[in-house]
Amino acid sequence: MKNQKLRLLVQTALFAAMTTVATMIIQIPVPPTGGYVHPGDSVILLCAWLLGPIPGAVAGALGAGLADALSGYALYVPATAVIKALMGLCAGGLFLRMKNRTTGRVIGGAVAGIVMVLGYFVYEAFILGFGLGAAVGIPANLFQALFGLAAAAALLRPMDRLTRAK
Repeated sequence: MKNQKLRLLVQTALFAAMTTVATMIIQIPVPPTGGYVHPGDSVILLCAWLLGPIPGAVAGALGAGLADALSGYALYVPATAVIKALMGLCAGGLFLRMKNRTTGRVIGGAVAGIVMVLGYFVYEAFILGFGLGAAVGIPANLFQALFGLAAAAALLRPMDRLTRAK
């Protein structure tokens, strides 16, 4: 039991680190909003599907938040931490509740993507004060959500083997 908890903690930390790297390694700027598109969401989805909603939330919040801080986007860190945590909770939680695993992943990933798109829109529109002009970031965030879901689905089998290796 103790080894299982330690294993989960270490795996969650590794997914947080992978989220940071995946978020930082490719950043496509979205000039109207000051944000960027990245492949880090795929790692958050993988963590949520493989380890569960809580590890997915922790890896998402810590990994993506750290990436924003290290990349010079400190203004986005609070929103990113909350949004990415909610993504992990949604993706992992819906996956666990669905009887069909594939359907659970697709629906969980889609809902997580919607949470991300709406979360950043609300943050940029109301907290950063962009107003309805924040809507210019929606297409880029939709692309990121779709890419993250597709990349996570493609990486699922090899990552599943790694997380289950003894």
